[in-house]
Amino acid sequence: MSLTLDQLGMRFGGKILFQKVSLQLNPGHRYGLVGANGAGKTTLLRILMDEVEADQGGVRHPKDLRIGCLQQDQFLYDEARIVDVVVMGNERLWEAMERKEVLLGKKELSDADGNELAELESIISHEDGYSAEGRAGRLLQGLGIPADRHTLPMRTLSGGYRLRVLLAQLFFSEPDVLLLDEPTNHLDVDAK
Repeated sequence: MSLTLDQLGMRFGGKILFQKVSLQLNPGHRYGLVGANGAGKTTLLRILMDEVEADQGGVRHPKDLRIGCLQQDQFLYDEARIVDVVVMGNERLWEAMERKEVLLGKKELSDADGNELAELESIISHEDGYSAEGRAGRLLQGLGIPADRHTLPMRTLSGGYRLRVLLAQLFFSEPDVLLLDEPTNHLDVDAK
């Protein structure tokens, strides 16, 4: 499953960030994008993620290609449990689990609620939701975050450990393509 950039061009204001960028990113390879601050590296990644539309050219990839990008906002999940932040990497699963909790919190369930619960259970089962917390915990431990921290709020972690949680979240999503924008920012020397 390759990712192809075809004659991409992008301006910001009057400044050309890049033009006529064409390349093919192939499975199993690692690529690096190097440039000065403000050169358009992050913008190019945002185009690959379909967050920004290029001024010229386009990006082609299979419809089922899962592209994952490292979350940059380390404060977005301050009040969430660390392990939950990781599970949020699978948006479909997380949304089903959250909606299920809302429905189960009702005093009475309608027939429509019962049908929705059945659909949610199907999603949770298909996404292996009943082992999600265990899988998330193993990812966190593999990144050096001890098990006794997993149920604490994200705000209790330093910047370096928050980044590790966000890396675990990205890995949990099981993407076909990983886009890492400055992935070693805020990591301590041992982690790099």
